[in-house]
Amino acid sequence: MRAALRTLTVLRALNVQNGATVGDLSLATGISRPALYRILETLREAGYISVDIARKHYCLTMMVRSLAEGFTDEDWVTQVARPALAKLQRKVLWPTDLGTFRDNCMWIRETTRPLSPLTIDRAVAGTRCPILSTATGRTYLAFCRDDERTQILGNLTHSAEAGQELIQDGARLEALFQEVRRIGYGYRYGEPPKESGAIAVPILVGSRVLGCVNLTFAASALTPD
Repeated sequence: MRAALRTLTVLRALNVQNGATVGDLSLATGISRPALYRILETLREAGYISVDIARKHYCLTMMVRSLAEGFTDEDWVTQVARPALAKLQRKVLWPTDLGTFRDNCMWIRETTRPLSPLTIDRAVAGTRCPILSTATGRTYLAFCRDDERTQILGNLTHSAEAGQELIQDGARLEALFQEVRRIGYGYRYGEPPKESGAIAVPILVGSRVLGCVNLTFAASALTPD
C-alpha cells in the first residue's frame, strides 16, 4: 500500500507543478530519485504522464481527468462559488479561495490561483489546511456556533499535527476569536509562510458558517489592514 500512496503523492505534486523534473518532485514529495523514476515510468506506461526527453520534464496527460469522471459535486459550491470568486479576483487581482470545514481542518474547495498574476503559491482545490494556522480556519472558528467551536477545539487538543500549536494557549485563542468577530475578518500575517499574508470573511446563513472566502497577498506589499 505504501507504493500506492507514493504514486498518489507524485500525482498530487504534478497537479501543483505540472512540467516538473525528478529533482523538483523529489524536493516536493521527499521521495528518493530512484523510487521516483520507477513511479514515473509506471505512470508513463499507464498513460497518465508524458515526458519531455530533452528537458527531462514530466507532465500530466488528459488521462488524469478520467480519474475524476465518477466524482459529482452537487452542492452549492460548484454552482455559486466559482463565478463569484472569478469576479472577485478580477476586481482585487490577488488570488482568492473558498475554504470549507471538514474533519477538524479547512479544505480549499475552489481557488483562482491559476488565474491571478499575483499568485505566490500554487495550492490547488482539494488542499487540506490546518484550521488554527489559517485565516479561513480562524474565521470559521470565530463565527461558528459555540457548541461547534468547543467540539472542534476538544478534538484538536488530542492532535499533534503541526500548525495546531495555538490549541495549547486557550486565553490567546479566545482573544483571537473575539478580535476576529470585532473586526469582521480572520487573518494570518507574520507567521509561516512569512512571505504571504491572508484575510478571510465568513459566508453566514443564520448561525451557520457555510464556508469562508480567503484572499492571499504578499506580506512585503500589504498588511491585513
